Amino acid sequence: MPPEWMFGRALAIAVVVPAVVSWPVSLLVIRLLHEVEDARATAQRLAWNDELTGSLNRRRFSEMVRREIIGADRTGNSLTIAMLDLDDFKRINDRHGHAAGDALLREVAAAIRSVMRATDLSARWGGEEFCIALPGADVEQAVLVAQRVRGAISALRVATHTGELISCTATIGLAERGDRDETLDALFNRADRAMYRAKQSGKNRVMLAESA
Repeated sequence: MPPEWMFGRALAIAVVVPAVVSWPVSLLVIRLLHEVEDARATAQRLAWNDELTGSLNRRRFSEMVRREIIGADRTGNSLTIAMLDLDDFKRINDRHGHAAGDALLREVAAAIRSVMRATDLSARWGGEEFCIALPGADVEQAVLVAQRVRGAISALRVATHTGELISCTATIGLAERGDRDETLDALFNRADRAMYRAKQSGKNRVMLAESA
């Protein structure tokens, strides 16, 4: 076999074999990187979001609202919190089952997100309670958003496994942070107390909190 042919063959092997081998290896690395990123995104979603509704969970929401408070203190902007509770939700679970109740909670969360402003934050606070933060919103602006949320929830109709349509209403309490020294927990508590006073006044309504 001529030496020049031997050299040409060796050169071809030296060039082609690494290319052939490296391409599958590259594909494998790319796939592994995608899997790692998907796992990271899933872990972050589970850490930050409520598994049932996809809304922020209570812990992540509180962290983000604390950042909003820092920004509000620096700029002098308003910050209002809305605490929302679904009226007589236990009766829905008792009558139609928890699967129907869960479906309704998912639709409620989506309805809230659909009418919020782009800068607002929403979370499932626990059970049938939700919380909304309205950065930059004074009481008048917050009332408009809260009434949109209340109306969107009242308009929901969710089908059960039997085809029956179920619905619910929501009662909302609003508290504006006016005092720079007011803690986040105190702000949440004022909104919560306003919501319960609204419940006692007849439900399916928006009520403002007492001053801090």
